[in-house]
Amino acid sequence: MLTIGFIGAGHMAQAMIKGWAGNTEIKQLVYSPRSAATITTTLPVERRDSITALWQDSDLVVLAMQPTALADIQAELKLAAQSKPSVILTSVLGGVTLAQLRAAVGHDILVVRALPNINVALKYGYTALAFDAAIDAGTRGAVAMLFLDFGRVDEYPEAQFSAVSAVAGSGPAFVAAYAQAFAVAAEAAGLDSAKVDGLVAQTMLGTLLNMRDHQVNALEMMSAVATPGGSTEAGLAVLTADEVLTQLMQATITAAMEKTNDLVK
Repeated sequence: MLTIGFIGAGHMAQAMIKGWAGNTEIKQLVYSPRSAATITTTLPVERRDSITALWQDSDLVVLAMQPTALADIQAELKLAAQSKPSVILTSVLGGVTLAQLRAAVGHDILVVRALPNINVALKYGYTALAFDAAIDAGTRGAVAMLFLDFGRVDEYPEAQFSAVSAVAGSGPAFVAAYAQAFAVAAEAAGLDSAKVDGLVAQTMLGTLLNMRDHQVNALEMMSAVATPGGSTEAGLAVLTADEVLTQLMQATITAAMEKTNDLVK
């Protein structure tokens, strides 16, 4: 059995714990002075009272606290790593580089950056991975397989992580914002407000699953739905006019990337 330990118990850690909860080959531990006592009552995870205890009992440790907290735990983290260098350290800390992680734990530890999104809790997630150069192909494959339990996984150069964070990490919020606009427009068209959220959610879910399962891209989906001269085509003409929607999304992604870069300066 593989034992995964979490340092931190915020939203992302809890989403990952939920995503791995049904895997009988995985045991999960958590260290969090503020939250561990609470989440152990609702999630299948065991509490450890120190970083050292968690590290000793784990095969893979996930850093999932606030990035600014890394400096506070660095000394204990490095001592724990020295006592058991076989542990793989996986960080979901936004903006904290592989080089910074190696400096925090020492160069004998294998280090991975992971960027999952909140949907991993339901196994519909997306995870980007970046590996330390010292990690061999076999270990990379094993870590990737572990995250495949959450949904889709891709490896990226670390330099692209801020872009992936803006698209996949922040993406659920941006998709939800589009759904909210869709729902407001539906109500304005006279639809029952009690039914609108379900209508929008099911329409978006079905469309995205259709695209995924049939390997249809967005342009192909639009073409499949829009009959020439029909109502869908009329609506799309407004939605795509002058590429306003595309430009808005580009500005949204850029703002998220810039904020990520500012937070780690």
